Amino acid sequence: MTNASEPTLFRLRVAYPKLGRLKYLGHLELIHTVEQVVRRAKLPYAVTQGFSPHMRIAYTSALPVGTSSTAEYFDVYLTELIPAEDALARLQAAAPVDLRPIDAAYVELRRPALTAEITLVDYLIELSFSQGSGASVEKLSDVFSSWWFSNDDLQIPYRRGKKSKSLDLKRVLSQANFLPSPEGRAWVELKTRCDNDGSLRPEILIDAFDQGLRGLAPGVDEEIISTGVQQLGTIESYRVERSGQRISLENGGEAEPLGRMLEVPSGSLLRERSAWALSNL
Repeated sequence: MTNASEPTLFRLRVAYPKLGRLKYLGHLELIHTVEQVVRRAKLPYAVTQGFSPHMRIAYTSALPVGTSSTAEYFDVYLTELIPAEDALARLQAAAPVDLRPIDAAYVELRRPALTAEITLVDYLIELSFSQGSGASVEKLSDVFSSWWFSNDDLQIPYRRGKKSKSLDLKRVLSQANFLPSPEGRAWVELKTRCDNDGSLRPEILIDAFDQGLRGLAPGVDEEIISTGVQQLGTIESYRVERSGQRISLENGGEAEPLGRMLEVPSGSLLRERSAWALSNL
């Protein structure tokens, strides 16, 4: 461990998944685990100055507890230039399998923080409908279309803790695709925007889907309460995965945080979805 006051620092960006049982780690638990991995990897990390120095490391926005991911990132500042492939190998050897890093590369020190740079986030949701509910992916798509095209300002009120909030769906959601899955299930692919004014909370939208399938005005006819794991009626169960994070460019284009696509890890919902799609060609 060395002092962050040294003039030369190197910013290593690492991509990693959050899968299996580790998707239930809270954000603070995740931070503690990742820092342990960096220490076990014996990387020459920099520390902050002050009375309580800590590792110079930054993360993407926190995942809701229970949401898996194939595309998380952290930036750790190093005091020595270790080849990126060597640093990645050390981190992979030190990490639990469900947090094992996928890729790593150095990025410029002056680039914005991850939470400021990444403004485009994708989610993949698998829904299982209750038997006898009559729900289907076609009905869900119709419900969503009726919301989207009949409201210029699409607000979904909900409560989180003691605070009343509202999900501005048209501000945060740019695209939604509804795809069939076997045995009374559905895949929902979401492309979303996030910034300082807020981001999509997938569990709120899932609760709204459930109410819409029951013919209710979401959050109006029946209150939506954000609990992390929603208690639903028509939707028997669901799984959510953050399947991509990207940078919005000034010219209207998009870029990957590491400049290249990531390998899809085994055990992920995205890998399962891809395998299902290939089997149905």
